[in-house]
Amino acid sequence: MTDQGISKEHGALAVKLSARDLLSPLAIIIAGLMISGSIIWSSRPPLPPQVAGQESIAPVPPSDAVASPMEPAQLPGPPADIAKVNLKGEPFIGDANAPVVIAYWFDYQCPFCRETEETILPQLIKDYVDTGKVRIVFKDFQFLGPDSQTAAVAARAVWQTAPDKFRAWHKAMFDKQDDENAGWGTKDDIITLTKTIPGIDVAKIEELMTSRAAEYDRAMQDDAAEGNGMGVGGTPSFLIGKQMMVGMQPYRVLKAAIDEVLSTM
Repeated sequence: MTDQGISKEHGALAVKLSARDLLSPLAIIIAGLMISGSIIWSSRPPLPPQVAGQESIAPVPPSDAVASPMEPAQLPGPPADIAKVNLKGEPFIGDANAPVVIAYWFDYQCPFCRETEETILPQLIKDYVDTGKVRIVFKDFQFLGPDSQTAAVAARAVWQTAPDKFRAWHKAMFDKQDDENAGWGTKDDIITLTKTIPGIDVAKIEELMTSRAAEYDRAMQDDAAEGNGMGVGGTPSFLIGKQMMVGMQPYRVLKAAIDEVLSTM
């Protein structure tokens, strides 16, 4: 072999050794970065739930909760304070001068709201509302479709026409609830149901649902925007004092929050 050939062979070998020698440390560095990245990613807290496109927002519930509840303060959120909630003109049950106010964001088609209405609110009403300690203010968060919007418009018409019948009407609406957007809940359906509750001027309800539709819609949007600004991430949501609780709550959680506020008075 000539000196030139030996030189070329040594040169090629040097290139091969250089590439191989450089590749090994580079692979180690890349693997290290991938592993450290995985550790960092896995240690990140879960992202907060989003409202859009979801029916009812609730992370993993506590073991003793009903349906799909959350305990309060599980997720960080914007500051909430019942003192900053608009209560003027909103439907409510209980003594207007009750020492504790609960703001309750709901949707007439929400299945967890129905579960709350059937299993939690009756006890809450018996222990606190009927005894004059609590006023529950109903705040719109109607995001499950046109039937939700129609029901909310009707609710405001009922409140304006016959506020003393609102509680019975509201309960009847949840008693009649079917699956979301499953067929029941049109204006005609709601008017038919309203006729079964004595003491409500049904003709006036129909008239207000048309003549005050734009006004009611603005009020509904204001309720939803207010809720979003205080951390409402789905329905049902409850604000008691400065505690925002998103998702269906065990009775003991609501009771503890109410008693805490009462203890400061």
